[in-house]
Amino acid sequence: MMMRLDIGDSVVVKSGVIDPDLDNDISGWQGRVMETDDEDSVFIRWDSITLQEMGLDVTIQCENNNLDWEVMTLDMADVQKATSRDTEKDVVRTAHRLRTKMIGDPRLEEDEE
Repeated sequence: MMMRLDIGDSVVVKSGVIDPDLDNDISGWQGRVMETDDEDSVFIRWDSITLQEMGLDVTIQCENNNLDWEVMTLDMADVQKATSRDTEKDVVRTAHRLRTKMIGDPRLEEDEE
C-alpha cells in the first residue's frame, strides 16, 4: 500500500535518490506536493531551505539545461511525508533572491535567439 499524498503535503526525498536530469544526489531535499499522477509520480515544488542549499551552481546548471530548478517530478516511492520547514512566502523570496543573483553570472549561458 502506497502512502497517500495530498496537494500541499511536505515531502522529503529518501536517501540515495539521484536527480534524473543532473545525476546529483538529492537525498534529503524537501518540498511541497503540487500534484500527483495516478499514485505513481509526484510533482514537487522545493522549499526555501532546499533552494538555498541548492545554491547558484545547481540553479545555473538547470538554467543552462533548460530545466526548472524550483520543481521536480519524482516517483512516489522516492519520497516520504515530512514536516514543513518554511512558508510559501519563504519559497517565493528565496527563488527571487536566487534569480537576482544569477543575473550577470558568467556561468549562465545567454539565450541566442
